Amino acid sequence: MERVYDLMNGFETEYVERYKPKWIKAKLKSPDQILAVTEALKAEGLRTLSTVSPTDFPEEGILEMNYFFEDLKTRRNCWVKCEIPRDFEVCEIDYITPLMPSAEWHEREAYSMFGVRFRGHPDLRPIIVSQDYYGKAPFRVDFDWEAHEKEQVANIRAIVDDFKSEQAANDADLDPEGSETVLNWGPTHPASGPIRLKVWCDGEEITRIDPEIGYVWRALEDLVTRKDFVGAIVAVERLCFMDNVNSMTGYCMAVEEIAGVEITPFAKWMRVLLGEISRISSHMMGMGNFYNTMGLHTLMLWNLDVREYFLDVLESYSGARIATAAIEPGGVRYPLDMKLLDEFQRAIEKFDATIGDIEAIFAKNPTMRKRARQIGQITAEEAIDWGLSGPVLRASGVKSDIRLCEPYAAYDQVKLDYRTQGGTAADRFQVLFDELRQSVDILRQAKKRIEEGVASGEFDPAKDHMVKVPKKLPAGEAVSRVEWARGEVLMHLVTKEKAKSPYRLKMRAPSFNHTMVLDRLLAGQTLSDIPLVFGSMYVCQGDLDR
Repeated sequence: MERVYDLMNGFETEYVERYKPKWIKAKLKSPDQILAVTEALKAEGLRTLSTVSPTDFPEEGILEMNYFFEDLKTRRNCWVKCEIPRDFEVCEIDYITPLMPSAEWHEREAYSMFGVRFRGHPDLRPIIVSQDYYGKAPFRVDFDWEAHEKEQVANIRAIVDDFKSEQAANDADLDPEGSETVLNWGPTHPASGPIRLKVWCDGEEITRIDPEIGYVWRALEDLVTRKDFVGAIVAVERLCFMDNVNSMTGYCMAVEEIAGVEITPFAKWMRVLLGEISRISSHMMGMGNFYNTMGLHTLMLWNLDVREYFLDVLESYSGARIATAAIEPGGVRYPLDMKLLDEFQRAIEKFDATIGDIEAIFAKNPTMRKRARQIGQITAEEAIDWGLSGPVLRASGVKSDIRLCEPYAAYDQVKLDYRTQGGTAADRFQVLFDELRQSVDILRQAKKRIEEGVASGEFDPAKDHMVKVPKKLPAGEAVSRVEWARGEVLMHLVTKEKAKSPYRLKMRAPSFNHTMVLDRLLAGQTLSDIPLVFGSMYVCQGDLDR
């Protein structure tokens, strides 16, 4: 970290500080330095941009830009800040996409939500938002949501007119005598969910793909600012219900940092236990969807059968199977009834009785191996440059897992290791399978530790689940990261003095980057490769349309 610290001190900054053991935080005096800073950080090995997070301060007339750079090999991170004018006519900054390919869609998102223009960006089109929000910067503090929503007819007309215009342009641009065409893959395709892939092809060969997302955009980052710090978790968990526990944990960590609160050891172990159950729920769906994309639905049904036992545990603890709201600032929401661990044991036993058959029939399936090992290859260097994370990143051989690199909850006391593979679509399936086994092993460790702690009197399951967090927080700013089922979730939380709710919450989730690279993966391949490659990227529509 000293090299990164010294590097940032070489620029004109307002401050450079050691924010966390593996984080340097710096604020530039001028936004004109962002390209030079990015180039220097990349040369130092910080080759990935996790996200861009603007924060709107209308009273000061500025947008504060926050860039989060990562070195996925040596686990170093740098948080770079600078200010730009918020006046639309001069609200601009240099783009960094040529240096950081992982920045491409994140810059487009900042443009869509805050009106930031990135000078020189090769494809600065709105993203996530529908046509009725173009040019309106809906995440700015002074955006009038009520006025916008009153224009429903005009808004719908804008969306329809844009689609018709696009189709007319395709008809005009394509040679009617040739074999080129544009196909719409989705948004109702059973293997994709609410996403449309605009596929340009010449016969069966794909020439390029343009993913269009946002069909169920919910403006989650705005919704959390309308709720208090506890109530916000119901929006945060909607990042993706397949793994709602770990996203809530990440948000609560940021709240607790600003509040200056340390949760109990018991609550940390409960977050591990609930988080790994949630991870298993997500991985079961991911493995099933992988086979669904090949037209083979049996594995999904087998996985859903096993998954129900783990959802039983979540329901017994929280009262809900999916939207659990089980994690809260200060710990976990409910005390632990030790009888729950008996139900938990039944889930483990069901898994143990089934996993061998799943491996024999599906993980070692020769058809899958032959088909999926030939396509979707991502090298380790490509995965780093594109900002991939989680199982998709590890499947390309990169040893990166936030539970190990930057431990939170009780993961510093858990025995686990990286599960890596060689980068094909089949390897991404295999990593999910391997991590299922690992998550069950972590659950056994958490169960044993909780039982021992309760037996010795170290833990009181009726009281130790929660510590008090003030309803009003001081002015502050925090960044937290967790290893979500699909990869890195980064929360950038900003509060104002005596705040009762978040002022700004940026939620960075992995499916954004995993979808962004589909064109690079599929150009030159055939139409039949789309479902399998897409399925292997472990995309969740929830975190795309956050």
